[in-house]
Amino acid sequence: MQIQTLGDLFAHPGFQTLFLTILIVFANVIIGVSMLPEDRRKRWYRLHRYIYVATVASLGLFLYINHQLQGNDAFVYFVAAYFLTAIPFSRRMNVTLHAVIASVGLVLLIGMATLSVL
Repeated sequence: MQIQTLGDLFAHPGFQTLFLTILIVFANVIIGVSMLPEDRRKRWYRLHRYIYVATVASLGLFLYINHQLQGNDAFVYFVAAYFLTAIPFSRRMNVTLHAVIASVGLVLLIGMATLSVL
């Protein structure tokens, strides 16, 4: 199915789930930045983790829907592997490095929205 209008784009189920994933990741980045002071870290950590799990679940839903509609390519699997490996492992390093790697993940999701759905 060729997407020709903006209405067709927002009606595409793959784009809807990917857009939801982008919004969840953006919310998680905002929560992660807001918990940078040491006194807030313990209170917000659990919420930050739950939103990450929601991100992975939403990304998995996108993988399933996109596979049913048009099939997944290597870039989509690379972004999914990035979210499953690079972001959790970077959390053990430096907080600032973790924020940068998570922001790169957000950029990869936006790139995936433009390349895989369109």
